[in-house]
Amino acid sequence: MQTKTTMAKVKVSPLFKTYQQHQFYLLPPDLGSLIGPQHLVRVVHEVVERMDITALLNTYKGGGTTSFHPRMLLKVLLYGYCVKLYTGRKIARALEENIHFMWLAGMSRPDFRTINAFRSSRAKEVIELLFKELLTFLMDHNYIRMENYFCDGSTFRADANQHKMVWKKNAQRHKAKVEVKCRQLFADIEEMNKQEDKQYGNNDLEEKGQATTVTKEILDKKIGDINKIIAEPTSKAVRKKAVSIKNKLQKNAGKITRYQTQEAKAGTRSGYNKTDEDASAMMMKNKKEISPAYNVLAGSEDQFITGVTVHQNPNDGTCFKEHLEQIAAQQPLTPQQLIADSVFGSEQNYALLEDKGIKNFVKYQSYHREQKKGFTKNIFLKENFIYNKLTNSYLCPNQKELIFNRKITEAHPKTGYLSTSKQYECTDCSGCKFYEQCCKSQKGGNRTIQINEKFEAYKHETRVNLQTDEGKQLKKQRSIEIESCFGDIKHNMEFRRFHLRGLKKVKTDMTLIAMAHNLRKIHCRRITA
Repeated sequence: MQTKTTMAKVKVSPLFKTYQQHQFYLLPPDLGSLIGPQHLVRVVHEVVERMDITALLNTYKGGGTTSFHPRMLLKVLLYGYCVKLYTGRKIARALEENIHFMWLAGMSRPDFRTINAFRSSRAKEVIELLFKELLTFLMDHNYIRMENYFCDGSTFRADANQHKMVWKKNAQRHKAKVEVKCRQLFADIEEMNKQEDKQYGNNDLEEKGQATTVTKEILDKKIGDINKIIAEPTSKAVRKKAVSIKNKLQKNAGKITRYQTQEAKAGTRSGYNKTDEDASAMMMKNKKEISPAYNVLAGSEDQFITGVTVHQNPNDGTCFKEHLEQIAAQQPLTPQQLIADSVFGSEQNYALLEDKGIKNFVKYQSYHREQKKGFTKNIFLKENFIYNKLTNSYLCPNQKELIFNRKITEAHPKTGYLSTSKQYECTDCSGCKFYEQCCKSQKGGNRTIQINEKFEAYKHETRVNLQTDEGKQLKKQRSIEIESCFGDIKHNMEFRRFHLRGLKKVKTDMTLIAMAHNLRKIHCRRITA
């Protein structure tokens, strides 16, 4: 049996590690020693340090108090986007609580107003050059080569109330109703003038209230006329009626001005939003609802975003020309070849690629239909008619000639691009045994076809390119290239809605998120290498 002395010598191991909350350090700790060597924040620090930010520095004119260094603010802003902090307040709070932000900022603590002002004013002016510097870094370190450009578009919600849309058609309809009321008031004024024997003589149609459009100038003139009637010595009843007409005209004048302003703000769009007037109504694919949004076009190589633009038009193909023009300022080199889906496959877009010397791997609208087995077997399609170059005619399934008739030039309703087609008409379709199958839309006339030779040449070139081994590989790769970038931004980075308002600020917001995506991609490559 153990004695008390023996039991006292047994050491009991402690249950908990040492915890002393108020322990002082002999020397202050180095924040960098608390951050791992492969942490994302070190990638942001390294890349921004190597970027040429001369354009950003030139936005500071000097004078007054000193400013926070723009390189530090750029680092903090980009790292904030990398870790899903998109507002100035959240980033400012992180500068006080997060050691990664503290280390990156060198313990500087700009407030949210400084961060927002830097993003919305100084960074906004040079954001494309900053993006170009990031692409240069990627090229110098062999992450990209600017060979392939996989292009696609996606819609992002605007920072706007979806219930505050102003529709252009509603403004036009309401304005037309007010114009009808104004014309009736004009007629009442004319009637009062007749009663007082104050005819104006040879008045034109506008003065008699028959104008197709009621303008502010016409309303001002009519209000002046009614003021003359009020000033004239007349009966109390006439003066009372004249005052009533004047009040109605002034009220309607304000309405017409408001509706004209709404039409002007909408421009070529179907409408605009009161919260963010640059946002357009677009169908959101995920929720199947119409919301104020922007259309983002982007291109990638090896899942690094190499070009990004923001547009107010929901149609990707229509925005393609503007996209190519804008990314020229973002890219250190022009891509060698472009790969995109059939929505981009128009004559105008093919011509743009040809002018820029970019090899075309862009599908056209009927490409998928041509791949079906029944396409070549349908002898009534114009694509399967036999062309005779010597006679400049086509041969239909019944061996009758379709002779050149006339040229047709049409302008694209959105872009204004002019395309010219040749129309060919059959000499005589009467009694043809294939008439019901061949001339479904001719309504008793001869079969006609329209051939756009320039567009057909582009389609042939595209068809040849896509059927090569390289083309087949690029077609497969397209679905996992730019789609993965949009998926990372919307799902992993949780960026589905802009946090700034106005087209120019929204472009800054989107470019920053694209840069953050690329920085995150660099970090992933390094930790998996």
